[in-house]
Amino acid sequence: MRRLFTILAAITAILAGAAVLQLKLAVQERADEVKALANKIHADREAIRVLEAEWAYLTTPRSLQDKSIRFLALMPPTAEQILEEPTTIPFRPRGVEAEEDPGVLLPAKDREEKNLKPKREKGTSL
Repeated sequence: MRRLFTILAAITAILAGAAVLQLKLAVQERADEVKALANKIHADREAIRVLEAEWAYLTTPRSLQDKSIRFLALMPPTAEQILEEPTTIPFRPRGVEAEEDPGVLLPAKDREEKNLKPKREKGTSL
């Protein structure tokens, strides 16, 4: 009886040790997953911070003005272009109509100066 009790106690101790070892490995695996996830969150937050800084730089008025001049051929208005009274805005003369919009923005130096062309009258030929 004593021998049976000793063998049963040894088997129970071995099974308990194996269960504790398995639990320890599972906990370490979960801890590694949590650590990897925390590192990814930290890296993502750092990337977001860098992207926000880049966005802030790219959307500064100076940067936008440089890009509009470079890519859109838009220049800042000169003093002569600013009107004091909105009632003095010049209108297009009668008989002159604007060309159709090509749908593409071209640089100003490459664009032809044919923005306005005379309208043909019915019955007249050129």
